[in-house]
Amino acid sequence: MSLSRQQFTLIGIFALFFGPLILVMLMRSSWWQYQPSGMKNLGLLVQPPQQITLERTAETSDKWLILYVLDEPCEQGCVEKTAALRQVHRAAGRHADHLEVVLLSQASMTPELRSNLEAVYPAFNIMDGSKTLNATLLDINTSLGETPSGLTDINTFILDPMSNVVLAYPAEANPGDLLKDLKRLLKWSDQEK
Repeated sequence: MSLSRQQFTLIGIFALFFGPLILVMLMRSSWWQYQPSGMKNLGLLVQPPQQITLERTAETSDKWLILYVLDEPCEQGCVEKTAALRQVHRAAGRHADHLEVVLLSQASMTPELRSNLEAVYPAFNIMDGSKTLNATLLDINTSLGETPSGLTDINTFILDPMSNVVLAYPAEANPGDLLKDLKRLLKWSDQEK
């Protein structure tokens, strides 16, 4: 028994429309555990996003934040890291207006250190951290556990305009990774407006 040309065409059309539907149903079922090959973000995803309390002015309330927790004591390596954050902010290009860099000191900051950081980049928003804020960031650091590279000292965070910590980066993270993630986030947040 051979199929006629009309029957073959009918089966082809049927398979064309119902084949993808059956494939999706199989992928969603417990028989086939489909997982995407990986995520595009280069930082550590904070799940669920943790909201932190920061003093934000009206002009910064709708901006994404790069929150960098300064080392104690903040020595030359710490100042060099802030210079890299300056470059990330500048490299954001047209998105730089939607981005702010916040430097958070865990203890009271000396006037000399404050002037050194302002000399690196006057656009930095320098804050003294409260005990509550530092405890929240420590909880996030602990909840992320050990990173793939074995580092556990996370000191750079990306916050959305509602002050939710979205991504976190270890101390030795490449600033280019931070920039790539920021550009992707800022691009998609611009499209939602």
